[in-house]
Amino acid sequence: MNRKNYIIFSGVLILCIIGFIYYKIEYSKNIFAQIVSKVGEVYLVNEKGELLSKVKEGYKIKTGEIIQTKKNSSATIKFIDNSIAIISENSLVSMKKLKYDKDSKKSTTNLLILKGKVESTVTNQDTFGSEYKVVTPSLQLAVRGTIFNVAVEGKESRAFVTKGKILATDGKKSLMLNTGYGAVVNEKTKLTSPIKLLSKPTIDLNELNIKYYKKYISWEILANAVKYHVQIYSISKYKTLIHDKYVSGTEINIDNLKDGKYEINVQAVDKYNLEGFKIEEIFNVKSNPLPPKIKEPKTDLKSKKILLRWERSSEASKYILEISRTRSFDNILIRVTNLNSSLEKMLLPLQKGKYFIRMSSINSSGIRGPYSQMYPFKVDIK
Repeated sequence: MNRKNYIIFSGVLILCIIGFIYYKIEYSKNIFAQIVSKVGEVYLVNEKGELLSKVKEGYKIKTGEIIQTKKNSSATIKFIDNSIAIISENSLVSMKKLKYDKDSKKSTTNLLILKGKVESTVTNQDTFGSEYKVVTPSLQLAVRGTIFNVAVEGKESRAFVTKGKILATDGKKSLMLNTGYGAVVNEKTKLTSPIKLLSKPTIDLNELNIKYYKKYISWEILANAVKYHVQIYSISKYKTLIHDKYVSGTEINIDNLKDGKYEINVQAVDKYNLEGFKIEEIFNVKSNPLPPKIKEPKTDLKSKKILLRWERSSEASKYILEISRTRSFDNILIRVTNLNSSLEKMLLPLQKGKYFIRMSSINSSGIRGPYSQMYPFKVDIK
């Protein structure tokens, strides 16, 4: 190939690449609704509830399609106006109407929730004629720019607003729900006056930034709460709902979270099953390699030394062991490095007094994990 032909070929190739990129950008802009993240089992089903196909991330949703999420599953949908709908587990949601006019920029989003729960974060519907509407068997909810939740459980529908406002209609009466209010409609309860939501719980922020390996996140008890709704999202380009449970206590186990960035939301639930304002906090998990689990130290009567014991960590190639007189470990009395991971105990001579022990693991790549939970112990022998 001579130089002239090479230049022509290169120019054509560059134009093709630019054209392809432009097409992809324009095509992505014109996708009205797309599943941008999912967890677990998400399906398309027909009106009889029969499974049609599994749904993958990136799927472009069409008008009339019905999305089903199974237990411990969720789906995050992004619409062309950047509104977001997060479908929780055990939900059934029909895309009744998805329409977008490229010339007028008018978008129409109508969702029918047959079962389960959907949280919507709706951008301002400034374009004339645009609408975002959520319908249940007993409620219609029209919004412009707001954050609200809708839940359907049996013959009961619940809606509550944490930002903005929505217009709720049950076919006979309309009710404006402003920020901090909700409504419940069932066979016995009709749409009457708004119900004030509970305030948000308080999480100990130090727990979210703790340097030690910790299995729990806790929050303070809130008056008039009958239970709490806890959601955990993994954070990347989009938030992905990975934990969505109701608990009666005030703590949850986070032992199964992988290293990464997360957001936790906690809402108090009142006697009407309406969820209050949510506390939203970002936290990072850095728990690998996992530290060994420390057992209670014992006195070896023969040597008169203290026998330190632990359960081995399968992720460690060696350990670091530290002992201090203070709970804060401001002054470390003993620090043993490069302990072989095959060890499960060691003897140390310690004088009479109170001590604290902690350990951490180092994996084969040289990465050091977090400290174990601090373990206090007492030496009585001289």
